[in-house]
Amino acid sequence: MGGSLNAVTPLDPGAAGPWPVVTRLTDLHDTRRARTLPLKLYLPEQRSPRGLILFSHGLGGSREGGSVWLRHWASHGFAALALQHPGSDRSILRKQSPLALRSAFKAAMNPEELTRRADDVHFVLGRIGRETALPDVVNAATAIGLAGHSFGAVTVQLLAGERRPNQPPKDLDPRVRAVIALSPSARHADSASGLAQRFGHVHLPFFGITGSRDDGMGLSDITAANRELPFRHMPADGSKYLLVFAGGNHLDFAGEASDAEGAVFTIRREPAVFRPQLLAASTAFWRAHLTADAAARQWLHSDFPAHLRPDDRFEHK
Repeated sequence: MGGSLNAVTPLDPGAAGPWPVVTRLTDLHDTRRARTLPLKLYLPEQRSPRGLILFSHGLGGSREGGSVWLRHWASHGFAALALQHPGSDRSILRKQSPLALRSAFKAAMNPEELTRRADDVHFVLGRIGRETALPDVVNAATAIGLAGHSFGAVTVQLLAGERRPNQPPKDLDPRVRAVIALSPSARHADSASGLAQRFGHVHLPFFGITGSRDDGMGLSDITAANRELPFRHMPADGSKYLLVFAGGNHLDFAGEASDAEGAVFTIRREPAVFRPQLLAASTAFWRAHLTADAAARQWLHSDFPAHLRPDDRFEHK
């Protein structure tokens, strides 16, 4: 993708970065909740990471979710950690038919499960810096980003400051500096004032990434247009972004779809033609907001749009 990004670095943010990536599996156990959380770490070799990114998978996913994005970000110098959420992970697969899987997905997509997911992230954040099961480069993180796909996007929306009924806000770890939501969502059924109240407290830098065919696939009333609502109703403070890829469907944003996701969301096209642009924009966003890289921010605002197709849309406010 080149262009004036050379003012930032000679590297193309949409191409693999210069650092080899090693992966590592581990588990963290939350004694208070009697809940074991599988993790997958992505670590750039022989480098002190620029920051740490935590990823929350969608319904039916696992710690393997988001691997395309996480491996890429790690190759550009960020440590990354994929978190698996018991109860809304691949355990709901259980060799069920596609119809039964849809029912299982719907049953798992509820406020109680969302609360458990948010508590999972809070728990992991609380362990970073003092957990022997995590490597030193993770424990040393002082700048953290949150990312998620689908139900994982809803999870990080909530952590970023979205206000939902019966889910009182919790203080977020001050090391969290920015959020990327792949396939974010809200509903048109909520009034504009209600949506403004829900999303008006999101003050962290926030990047919503979706596609014109990114609908709910019959699991809910979510449509592709709904995916834009969080951005529309967040404060215009200069740190909010929306990227809509023409033709992009739900699994294009998973980063690595599980068998359960593939069975339910049957439209599948990987790799998406716009994957390099997604990787470039997200990498520049992390650099801008986790490392205060002013040149990366300028590239994202001014130069990145020239790399999009005519029907793609990029906005910031």
